[in-house]
Amino acid sequence: MPNVGEPAPDFSLAASDGQTYSLSQFRGKKHVVLVFYPGDDTPVCTAQLCDYRDGWEDFQQLDAVILGISTNDMTAHKKFAEKFSFPFPLLEDVGNHVCKAYGVLMLGGLLPVANRAVFIIDKEGIIRYRHIETLPIFKRSRTELLQALRQITA
Repeated sequence: MPNVGEPAPDFSLAASDGQTYSLSQFRGKKHVVLVFYPGDDTPVCTAQLCDYRDGWEDFQQLDAVILGISTNDMTAHKKFAEKFSFPFPLLEDVGNHVCKAYGVLMLGGLLPVANRAVFIIDKEGIIRYRHIETLPIFKRSRTELLQALRQITA
């Protein structure tokens, strides 16, 4: 599991908006708020991502993009993104490789799912903030993430 101060593992994943996103494409351009969440259109995940959606302009003003990742398939991602008008993409982690690389894959149920976690990666590709929830019923607020981003940009 990568720690704060270490390079973030790169990836390239298809997204709900039809594009493919790589972490490296933002290097030197944008901070990345990488949001791992357990499931599309579930109560806590919906509340979390809608909170980030509602603060989208604030994230943009701090030169940040949001990328959501779960173990759900693209059909579920597209429905979820359209239903709640997310201005950021939801990425499909086929084979759970990115969840594994970031140490957030939870096993034990019928299917593996992403634990709820947020990583903020600076423009140089270094992890500057990491929070992995001990229980997936908890989530980081946009206020906390924006504060962490302000500290990075200060």
